[in-house]
Amino acid sequence: MNIQQMKYVIAVANNGSFREAAKKLFVSQPSLSTGIKELETELGINLFTRTNRGAYLTDAGQDFLQRAEKILVQLESLESYYQTSETREMFSVASQHYDFLGPLIAKMMTEFNQEIKQFRIMETTTAKVIEEVREQHSEVGVLYMNEKNQAGIMRYLQQGELVARTIHTFSTHIFLRQGHPLAKQAEIHKKELLAYPQVRFTQDGNNFPYFYEDLIEIPAQESVVYTSDRGTLMNLVLETDAYASGSGIVIGGIKDQIKLIPLADSQPNQLCVIHSGKRTLSVEAQRFIQRLTDLLMNE
Repeated sequence: MNIQQMKYVIAVANNGSFREAAKKLFVSQPSLSTGIKELETELGINLFTRTNRGAYLTDAGQDFLQRAEKILVQLESLESYYQTSETREMFSVASQHYDFLGPLIAKMMTEFNQEIKQFRIMETTTAKVIEEVREQHSEVGVLYMNEKNQAGIMRYLQQGELVARTIHTFSTHIFLRQGHPLAKQAEIHKKELLAYPQVRFTQDGNNFPYFYEDLIEIPAQESVVYTSDRGTLMNLVLETDAYASGSGIVIGGIKDQIKLIPLADSQPNQLCVIHSGKRTLSVEAQRFIQRLTDLLMNE
């Protein structure tokens, strides 16, 4: 078995026929067919059901495809790991849900338009931010830590040979619509929020509270709405008496539509960037971290 045969199987599965797969891979159809047939003989299974209308994965083929895709993803990560900044064509950052990343990447698009052809912002769960950086899909990750989640997150970072750098310290803020009953207060206490629904980001690993992205946890809270999308969270806050928690750092038009009120007696939080401890950061990553640091200092 070899990597090329795995790529053949994936191409046929994605295109539904040997002929189309051969075209996409720029190889002859006989070469592709022979490669897959030799693989089937070696494994002792049929990967495809072949018909006049196309090729379809068998159950064994489905299982093989899932395993092969994981291997090829790892291979791409390995290749990416050893690429130099001169040969890179994409810069990727993984992050929890922060609206200041869009404007920041927009500036970098102009600054690096000759060197970098693709920019990628992956807003995702805390666990996947760490995974993205560990697997080298993203060079840099952005997340927060405080006294409640730091020990758990640092264990995961150390396992992945990742390092964390604090670039900003902030207090917890409550996000409310302008007409919310609590909107005119100078600060808000936890007990005052019990009467209102909370909007939270969905996270992986519900049994691991250090993965929670939301900065406030009220065990007695009865009404909670979970979403994975930042836009949905903001719409719920704007259209109802629901509240959300965050850093208080908001950029753009939405800033004029919501109230950001400090949470009383909240502990300080650190906004951190994470990256591999085994390789030197690219010029783009260093510039991103510096631009992000400057942006947060001015907010």
